[in-house]
Amino acid sequence: MLIVILIFVNINLFAQNQKGNEIIKSGLNSFSKRNYTEALDNFREIILNNDYEPLQGTAYYWISRSYSAQNLLDNAEDNLDFFLQNYSKNSLYPDAVYQKGRILFKKSKYDTAIQIFYKFIKSYPEHPYVSNSYYWIAESLYALGHLDEAKSIFSMIIRNYPTSYKLEASKYKLSLITLKFRENELLKLLKISHEEYLKALEDFQRKEKIYEQSISNYQRKLNATSSDDQKTIISEMSNELLSKNKSLSDMKLELAKLNATIENLKEQLAENTGSDVVVSSVINPDKVQQLLDTKNTALQLKDFYINWLGSRDGE
Repeated sequence: MLIVILIFVNINLFAQNQKGNEIIKSGLNSFSKRNYTEALDNFREIILNNDYEPLQGTAYYWISRSYSAQNLLDNAEDNLDFFLQNYSKNSLYPDAVYQKGRILFKKSKYDTAIQIFYKFIKSYPEHPYVSNSYYWIAESLYALGHLDEAKSIFSMIIRNYPTSYKLEASKYKLSLITLKFRENELLKLLKISHEEYLKALEDFQRKEKIYEQSISNYQRKLNATSSDDQKTIISEMSNELLSKNKSLSDMKLELAKLNATIENLKEQLAENTGSDVVVSSVINPDKVQQLLDTKNTALQLKDFYINWLGSRDGE
């Protein structure tokens, strides 16, 4: 009699698990078609029925993935944390560690995301998502402004993982960093040149004022002296004014060169990724608009590319 009961129980469990597997399969099919609401209904059916207990860990994982795909990140993180705390033996556990890093990245918690991805790489060095993890570490560093470190990791991905899903994305981000470095250098040079220009302009205006005062002083002396003394004063005045004229001409030439340098740097910036930095009144409004348009184009391209990457398998 006991044997008959055990056989009955085993058959019943098999039937339940078979039905549960069909529900999971249906949920995965809906997930692959981006029908996340329907997918969630399937996975919830698993966790709400204790008969499907062996499949509940898998259901929690895919509930998290479904929420994450809809950018409902708090819900996604709550369900994923529950999975990580309670289903360490589930075959999807390594993937869940990786997805934890992805959620943190999406929530702009870059420092914590980096820690999770490095933990994943250390724990599962042979996992297919290792190169992806390095990519998101580099993206996190990029977002934090650590461009040198990000560049190093993007370069490592290109060098060590030529078949990675993230190969082309890494090449793209590496080119952006190269452009960013160039842009920063150009902006630095532009700032220095502009400061030199303003200093030279201030010096020129000061000397020009002294020049005008000298003329006024000599004019007063001429009016107050005799004709003989005037010849001496005129001679002194001529020599001094010649010297001042040369000094002013040299300064005008220096100002022209500095302004030309500034214009050249602005043109190089426009050819680069663009910049919305406005340098006083020296920058031409048309040039500013050109820089803004160039930068907006680059940002739109970046957004499109990142969104496209996010839709690919493996994230």
